[in-house]
Amino acid sequence: MSDLLSIGRSGIAAYARSLETVSQNIANAENPDYVRRSVKLGDATVTGSLNPLYSATSGLSGVRVQGIERSVDEFLEVQLRQSGSSRVRTETTVSWLTQVETVLNNAGNSVGSRLNTFFAGAEELAAVPFDSSLRSRFLTDLETSADTFRRTSGNLQLALDQVGQGADAQAVQLNIALKDLAKINVDLIRTPDGTEAKAGLLDSRDTALAIISEKLDAKIVLDGHGAATVTFDGTELVNKSVFAEVTIARNPDRSLGVVINGTATRAASNGTLAGFSTSATTIGARMNELDALAQQLVDDLNNWQANGRTDANVAGAPLLTMTGGAATLTVAITSIADLALASADGSPNGNLIALNALRTTSGVETRWNNLVGGHANVLSSVRSESAAAVALHEGARKAREELSQVSIDREAADLIRLQQAYDASARVIQVARETIQSILAIF
Repeated sequence: MSDLLSIGRSGIAAYARSLETVSQNIANAENPDYVRRSVKLGDATVTGSLNPLYSATSGLSGVRVQGIERSVDEFLEVQLRQSGSSRVRTETTVSWLTQVETVLNNAGNSVGSRLNTFFAGAEELAAVPFDSSLRSRFLTDLETSADTFRRTSGNLQLALDQVGQGADAQAVQLNIALKDLAKINVDLIRTPDGTEAKAGLLDSRDTALAIISEKLDAKIVLDGHGAATVTFDGTELVNKSVFAEVTIARNPDRSLGVVINGTATRAASNGTLAGFSTSATTIGARMNELDALAQQLVDDLNNWQANGRTDANVAGAPLLTMTGGAATLTVAITSIADLALASADGSPNGNLIALNALRTTSGVETRWNNLVGGHANVLSSVRSESAAAVALHEGARKAREELSQVSIDREAADLIRLQQAYDASARVIQVARETIQSILAIF
């Protein structure tokens, strides 16, 4: 009878613990960082032997709690981290390259449209070269074109600065996650396996690892305690309780570099930092292309002006100046009398007619269209890559949720099952008690 009472008591204790775990699952059903738990139960029977030929069983004690188990698959966790890293990288890149496209368009008043207006006005002026109002408009259109170059360059620089600031903010968040992970590692090493505390620490570890993986493509290795060692480009970011500090470097070519404890490393190839780095590099390339276009415009128009003659029959002075890229492009003359519209042979509109020759396949207008079209192709490619990355991440997330996420329906079914098991264990104790009382009543 004592064994029967012990079996019932162990069942009540085990199923009470299981019911408590189910209740905790339900309470955390909306917590995205929580992994479903279950109580692992085992046979409490003690088995021993003094003879190698057979074993003896004693202590029929029913069931015992062996520990808390998390419904997790490390392969799915790794897949989710990797797909999430690719998703945020492409989404970050799409966001900034879309902003660059908006900057280039300049609300419909792009460099290309302004140049088209300028050359169209020059053709109109060629028909009546002495019309002062058309001459004034010629200078105004040129100043508007130069202003559009300056504004586009300034907006690209602003976008580049914002990308750098965004990368700095990501580095701050990464450092916080690294620090948290180092503390979690220490707690994991000294916390016994199978406990609720251990399960909670493992949830926190996975959350920190997800944040780190979202920032950059770090290598993660777990030890037997569940503690994580994180490295990037061969440099340790976290090793047990030691963690590094990550900062962002602005390189001369306008790209962004990752610096660990003051030492430069390679650029991130995945995660948000990779997205910011790619965006910065692309913006830098567009700024270089814009500077090259501005320089070509300066050279073309100044050469054109030098080949012509003003109303005073002198060679034209430079129309444009630029001392430091498109941001410094300015119109050098202010008087319409300084326009060299006539040709050297005395034709009053001869030089104006020659201006149209600048509109070739290698001219500024064509190169601008190539710049915009090339950027559109890059953006389209990144958008396609982003759509694929999102789909892959969604698949990994759903596979992980099927295993690890709390399902209210499943927990409700477990509540009913465990409650019945609890009642059955209580009934065992009741039967044992009634049996003992009946035996005692005989005497």
